[in-house]
Amino acid sequence: MWSWFTFFLIGHILAAIVAFGPAFSFALIAAQGQKEPQHAAFAAELVHTLSARVVIPVALVVGVFGIGLIFTAHVDLIHSEWLLIALTLYIAAILFSLFVQLPRGGRLVEMLSAMPPGPPPPGATPPAEIIAEAKKLQFGGIYLTLSVVAILVMMVWKPGASFN
Repeated sequence: MWSWFTFFLIGHILAAIVAFGPAFSFALIAAQGQKEPQHAAFAAELVHTLSARVVIPVALVVGVFGIGLIFTAHVDLIHSEWLLIALTLYIAAILFSLFVQLPRGGRLVEMLSAMPPGPPPPGATPPAEIIAEAKKLQFGGIYLTLSVVAILVMMVWKPGASFN
């Protein structure tokens, strides 16, 4: 039987897969950019573009479908500690993505795009500000990945929830 709950549940799950699936490949893309510095600007641009045009917008849709689930399932939010924790993690991750990680990624793209084209001379190291910005992005990515995993665990396990 089709219901609004089913609609919101399917939308929530599909949006989560679309939003967060690509994000798990960002570390691999960044590692390739480090391994082949002549492609670092492309790698940074790819991650930044996917973040700005897919991950963050669809992650916001995940929240909209989640709100739909809360209302259609008549969840008592005050007594759903696991859900309150997951919502707190989600809001913190969205705010961090929008106001810290995305601007920082844009700065890295600008810095790398300003570098001379082609491979760097043998033995050359990237400027210290590029290394620092990349390191901050890496740690931000780790935080966001751990947040997504923690939210997923909360959504599946629902610790403390009572099932009748």
